[in-house]
Amino acid sequence: MIPTTSSQTFPLTFAARGDTVSLIEIRDSGRLRQRLNDLGLNIGISVRIVQTNTNGALILAVKNDSRLAIGHGMAQKIMVTYTPSEA
Repeated sequence: MIPTTSSQTFPLTFAARGDTVSLIEIRDSGRLRQRLNDLGLNIGISVRIVQTNTNGALILAVKNDSRLAIGHGMAQKIMVTYTPSEA
């Protein structure tokens, strides 16, 4: 089910191409959280979905429109919500 309101959180894998979302929570160990922090994906940051595949990588636009690819499994553990401009 695709979320419809900005107050709902959902896994990053549910976001569609072109959506802008804010990272709310990382549901995994400290190791994944640290890896994502190293990549610039911190709680509260907004990212835009550039490309998404059902079982492949997601390509995200972050800070100054830099691109970052993350795997489907990792994206499933990242909880997001639509940014206010997407509501």
